[in-house]
Amino acid sequence: MRVFLTGATGFLGEYLLRELLQRGHSVWCLYRQPGKRMDTVRFLSESGLPRQASDLHWVQGDLMAAADNWPAWLAANPALREADTLLHCAAAMQLHLDSRGEPLRTNVGSVAVLQRLLQMQPMSAHAISTAYVCGRIEGDSVPERLHSRGQFVNVYEESKWEAERLWAGQATLLRPGIIVGDTVTGRCTSFFGWYVLMQAVHLLSRLIGGEAGGQPFDLQIGLPVDAASTMNIVPVDYVAQAAVRIIENPANHRQIFHLTHPAPPTYQQTLEYVRQRFHIDGVQLLGAGAAPALQPRNELERLVCRQMESVLEYFGNNPLFRRDHTDRAVPDLLPPAVTTEWMDRWLDYAIDNDWGQ
Repeated sequence: MRVFLTGATGFLGEYLLRELLQRGHSVWCLYRQPGKRMDTVRFLSESGLPRQASDLHWVQGDLMAAADNWPAWLAANPALREADTLLHCAAAMQLHLDSRGEPLRTNVGSVAVLQRLLQMQPMSAHAISTAYVCGRIEGDSVPERLHSRGQFVNVYEESKWEAERLWAGQATLLRPGIIVGDTVTGRCTSFFGWYVLMQAVHLLSRLIGGEAGGQPFDLQIGLPVDAASTMNIVPVDYVAQAAVRIIENPANHRQIFHLTHPAPPTYQQTLEYVRQRFHIDGVQLLGAGAAPALQPRNELERLVCRQMESVLEYFGNNPLFRRDHTDRAVPDLLPPAVTTEWMDRWLDYAIDNDWGQ
């Protein structure tokens, strides 16, 4: 394939780029900031890539400013005319609407921009979405198909749902779960989802000295979460491997694929990990729909309660993602089981790198 890749300097984008190059494809990467490009080049170099300079091409520009400039871009980058595949990974990650209209501006607006490019430059199209476009679902099986508008947990989910409606019938839709770090190194550059909870607990453990030993700190906090519910976390390198292998096969094009974990950890398992890693106790899982039982006894616990409240909306959702299309397309490729070893690796990397600050 000869791939035009957007979002190449982002977290998932870097791994998609690495996977494409490792599998012998040529890639044209759209980027805005020279510093981010250099970070990505450094990541590729540490991975032993690219093997041939002719496989990797860089195109500087702002995707959202390209709507009326594609003819000039193509004239300035004639080699881009060789691209036969569009892989759209660029995205705004804000969970709530900001003053610039993000994430709707980028996640929805970029589709029309790229569709104009496709009118001038025919390519197979593939877009990274999210499995959570289904919205709020309690324990129901979620098929790999377009969804009707649901009750979204945040604006990010809604923006990806809107984008899918625009891509329908034209692009392959690749829906990862909540992306976490590299299975080998723990590397991560985007600390959302699972990391939000871990960062809050890590901050608490530093304040109370929980990791130092002694008696576990008793929080006396109840959360409206079912112990058997899950957070569907998937390693970034698995998502990249699955996505590239899927789009390599034309028989998979214009279908929908869940790049999710078939056996994600339950919240009970996650709670046990938190207890052991941070030496914290007294957190009860009260069941979905229960009112949070937050009973702060002092200023420290009041701080913890506020932080917990800010992430509760993500824990009350429990979709179970079907993988029929994905398992048929890549039957030999599954994410590794989520073990204490994996979670330690992801968490150690986050702490060592100060959560990306």
